[in-house]
Amino acid sequence: MLRSLFVGGAAAAMACFGLGFTHAADAQQVTRAPNVNVARTPTGGPVIVAQSPDLQPIPSRIAHGVVSVRNTGTVASTASIVTVNCHVPGQEGGCVDVPERLLAGYTNPAYPNRLVVQVPAIQPGHVYNHDLTFWDDIVWPAGAYQFDFVADASATNGESNEGNNTGSFVWNAP
Repeated sequence: MLRSLFVGGAAAAMACFGLGFTHAADAQQVTRAPNVNVARTPTGGPVIVAQSPDLQPIPSRIAHGVVSVRNTGTVASTASIVTVNCHVPGQEGGCVDVPERLLAGYTNPAYPNRLVVQVPAIQPGHVYNHDLTFWDDIVWPAGAYQFDFVADASATNGESNEGNNTGSFVWNAP
């Protein structure tokens, strides 16, 4: 009796939720569904976690002439760009003028007055570091310089958090 009640209840649930199978192979397909990351809330309930990249700049590394981006997402990103705007804190402009010959490869008409760095695809949990080829050739007058970063500036990646693509760092040149 108990066994027939269970079988009847399972059949009713399958019919109710549209899970009826025509044969055993269909049942096998359901158990082989793609992996989905599931987190648990504090109350223990499941939450589906998006499978997407999440690119974030690491602004402090500019002090060493390095532009860095981290992918904190769950999948690899696609190639993207990072823009950097240098200015004196609280002002527009005031940064050192880098000679045109040194800026080759770092400009893009879509982003005027910004340094543009090409970023390849980044695996989840990894960091891409780009050494600015001209950094050591620049004479920085003593003072403070603010560097504002935008990771994935062209929005080529559908990210899990678009709100953390920016960052700033104030560097005091010796």
